[in-house]
Amino acid sequence: MQTALVIIHVIIAVVLTVIVLMQHGKQQGLSGAIAGGAETFFGKNKGRTVDAMLKKFTAVVAILFIVSSVVLTYVSIQEYASQNAVSDSASDEGTMNVSTDENGNLVDANGNIIMTAEDMQAAQAQQEAEAGAAEGADGAAEQGAAEGDAADQGAAQDGAADGAAQQDAAQQGEGQ
Repeated sequence: MQTALVIIHVIIAVVLTVIVLMQHGKQQGLSGAIAGGAETFFGKNKGRTVDAMLKKFTAVVAILFIVSSVVLTYVSIQEYASQNAVSDSASDEGTMNVSTDENGNLVDANGNIIMTAEDMQAAQAQQEAEAGAAEGADGAAEQGAAEGDAADQGAAQDGAADGAAQQDAAQQGEGQ
């Protein structure tokens, strides 16, 4: 339908151009006024002259050109919207139909390579390294906390031992 509208639109444009080029200019100079230009202006048949007919025909074809432009624009927008609605519905699902080929490459439904096997291995190694670093950071924090607790307990035990030693020394000093 859009192709037919484009063809009609081009035909109307060509006809409009030809009609405008066929018309005489408004300024014919002094010779046009003397040679009988007043006769067609004041005459009874001024609506039947070729210029008057071309002027009316130009107005009609110009209106047809504007209407065909608006209709063609509307049809083009509707077709564009319908094509994008189909592609948007596929992307709205959030999933992509992918698989691996015989070389281990990640390919889409059309066979286009999305990611090579080497890139997939590098990405997987990076994810594992990031996961290991995150676990290592959590483990180090827990280990640090455990060591801190042990140090606190050791200090408390050392303090208790020092206190007991001082008491023993004081008792021995009294006993002598």
